Amino acid sequence: MPTYRSKFVSLPDDQAFYRQAEEGPFLTDPAHVANLLRERGVSVDDSAVISNVPRICFTSVQDEVGYSVYKELNEKEIDAFRGVISIGKNSFIESDSDRPPFHSACTKLTSVKANANPPGKITIGDRVQMIGVAIVSYSHVEICDDVGIAPLVTIMDCDGHTTEGRGTDTEIARLEVLPVKIGNGSWIGTGAVIMKGVEIGKNCVVSANSVVFRSVPDGSIVMGNPARIIKSLKNQKTSPLSRSLMD
Repeated sequence: MPTYRSKFVSLPDDQAFYRQAEEGPFLTDPAHVANLLRERGVSVDDSAVISNVPRICFTSVQDEVGYSVYKELNEKEIDAFRGVISIGKNSFIESDSDRPPFHSACTKLTSVKANANPPGKITIGDRVQMIGVAIVSYSHVEICDDVGIAPLVTIMDCDGHTTEGRGTDTEIARLEVLPVKIGNGSWIGTGAVIMKGVEIGKNCVVSANSVVFRSVPDGSIVMGNPARIIKSLKNQKTSPLSRSLMD
């Protein structure tokens, strides 16, 4: 049965992160949050803004015979995760669930090391804006530059469990893991789910509450469950965030 070992890099109730901000609508100083995340193994560019405290976790899961137990990673095991989560230049990561005027949540980033595989990478590019997003990576989830992600979006490169033989001592080895990539300038609407193996092209729009399980070509608007292309943004040279979608 799979055995899980985790280390929470940060949690919203971790008082070590709380220090009064000099200015702005922040519950805690973004620079202080970023510095602590760096100390704990997350790569954060100096210009990135981490608003409030995200939930970031390193997890190792192993196939073993016997009863599943939960333990904390030791320092040597944590070293394998250092740098696998990175946040690029001028990106903005929001984790406040109370102050936004719309439904939101704490941002959650989880890197998973499955059996002898390397930990999953989460690469957040430059000028990315996200609020209340959940990302789980067993291999690689890449968010490219100038991407906007609305609240309550889930992005995973693995289902996290099998549909048959759950809880057996071979479950983790049988997981299907396929990287996910969201291209430059794309927008992901509230409540969307991006599933394993999906590559969303440049300058795309994923409509709210869509479930995307197939890749999306550049300049497309997709909608629905399952998501289908409803419009092509022809000759789109800039992010859909910067112009009317009806042009």
